[in-house]
Amino acid sequence: MKRSQSIGVAVLVLLASACGWVAAAHAAEDATTKKLVEYYRRKANVPPSAQIEVKDLKASKIKGAKSGVLKVGAQEVPFTISDDGRYALFGALEDLTVDPFAGVMSKISLKGKPIKGPAKAKVTIVEYSDFQCPFCTRGYQTMESQVLKDYGDKVKFAYKNFPLPMHPWAEPAAIATECALQQKPEAFWKLYNFYFNNQRDITPQNLKDKSLEALKDDGIDAAKFTDCLDNKKTLDLVKQDQQEGQSVGVNGTPAFIINGRLISGAQPYENFKAIIDDELARADKK
Repeated sequence: MKRSQSIGVAVLVLLASACGWVAAAHAAEDATTKKLVEYYRRKANVPPSAQIEVKDLKASKIKGAKSGVLKVGAQEVPFTISDDGRYALFGALEDLTVDPFAGVMSKISLKGKPIKGPAKAKVTIVEYSDFQCPFCTRGYQTMESQVLKDYGDKVKFAYKNFPLPMHPWAEPAAIATECALQQKPEAFWKLYNFYFNNQRDITPQNLKDKSLEALKDDGIDAAKFTDCLDNKKTLDLVKQDQQEGQSVGVNGTPAFIINGRLISGAQPYENFKAIIDDELARADKK
């Protein structure tokens, strides 16, 4: 009987010790996350009235650290913090054994899109652009007159619509190119060239008539095209391009994804050349 009581007491002592250890661990974790929140609030100038919540705290892929997410309003900030609470990194961890740009390209669909250049080209350039944007015209000139001309079959090029809300005829033009594409890929490129080369002459009022005039020799069914444009039958395709662009970091136009690497704005030709040459050299080493 005494032996059973002794075992029972020992078990209770062990349970109490374990509970105490768990409580201490939770207290230490709470102190660490509190310190983390206070530090980030000052670092990012988050006002005292704004709530910061620590979510998904778990062991990090880096030994001796934990990772989680700070939820600040609608924003979520990934973080990694050392187990002793001394060091912290705000931002997503990157695996250096994984090609970061392959993930970007996996989000981009070229299915059904008109392409310039061979399908197996070593470099893929995807542009997200706005037909009414003046800077996009500069990007168009760089791409058509220099990049595609100089690199030829070494690259393939796809254009995606990203009309900005402040440009009144940009979205109708994007819808029109998709309507034209449904009939002929060549008609898409005809309007693509026409809009950028005649940007100053186009208005929301004359866009349809000018588009039909540009396509008059391409064998397009004008009635079908007009119905498609008037009823915005391809608007969902335009929206898909925009959503896709946002998913790969596009927040303005023009923007170019070159084998997953982002160039924002109407950059000089030399900036395109540097990335394309680097990607070609990397491809040759594989």
